[in-house]
Amino acid sequence: MKVFGIILIVLGALSFFGGFATASLNPDDPTSIGQSIIWGIALIGIGIFLISRANRKKREKEEKEEWDKGSQ
Repeated sequence: MKVFGIILIVLGALSFFGGFATASLNPDDPTSIGQSIIWGIALIGIGIFLISRANRKKREKEEKEEWDKGSQ
C-alpha cells in the first residue's frame, strides 16, 4: 500500500505541475487546466492517506507483537 501511495504522489505531482505548464502555454482552456490541477491535488491526497495508513498498520502490528510478548 505504501508503494502505491508513493506512485500516486508522483503521478499527482506530475499532473499538478502539468496543469500549471499547460496554463502558461495555452491559457485558452481553463476547464482542462483546472481539472488537471484538481486531479493532481486529489492523487497527492490519496497517496498521503495510503502512506499514513500503511505506517499506522505497521505501528499497530509492532505494538501488538510487543504486547503479545509481554503477556506470555
